Amino acid sequence: MTWADANRRERSTIYEYAGGRTALLRLAAVQYQRCVTDPVLIEIFGTDARPGHVEHLADWLTEVLGGPRLYTQYHGGHAALLGHHAGLDIQERHRARFVEVFVEAADEVGLPTDDVFRRRLLDYLNWGSTIAQAVSQPGADTSSDQPVPVWRWEDEEPQG
Repeated sequence: MTWADANRRERSTIYEYAGGRTALLRLAAVQYQRCVTDPVLIEIFGTDARPGHVEHLADWLTEVLGGPRLYTQYHGGHAALLGHHAGLDIQERHRARFVEVFVEAADEVGLPTDDVFRRRLLDYLNWGSTIAQAVSQPGADTSSDQPVPVWRWEDEEPQG
């Protein structure tokens, strides 16, 4: 990574560094298409695209990576996201494959590839997908009064 990349990263949110809303919309579209065509993820996502899913995912990524609070404003925030995973019974193979496919989608749309960005992206994906897996189990509590977590460069875990 060049000095300019490191300097730009230090002065921006992960959202800005990733390319902002335009980049995250492209990422969400590619990721979702992969989810509805991947043999493992079809078990969770099905094969029929749900209208609005790409925009919902882009809104979530925008907020969780430090951009505008779009998911909270338009979709109900953290509790709503947890509720969307209720009853899906996500297994470890689904969770792990989701992370793999997400990274492939990030590569396809040209998100930054430097080590720091990719480490933070993977930290988020593993953290978030583990929560999604937990709340997807039968009888899991999906209630939350917490705000959407926000990932930053320096944090180990997101800040509310």
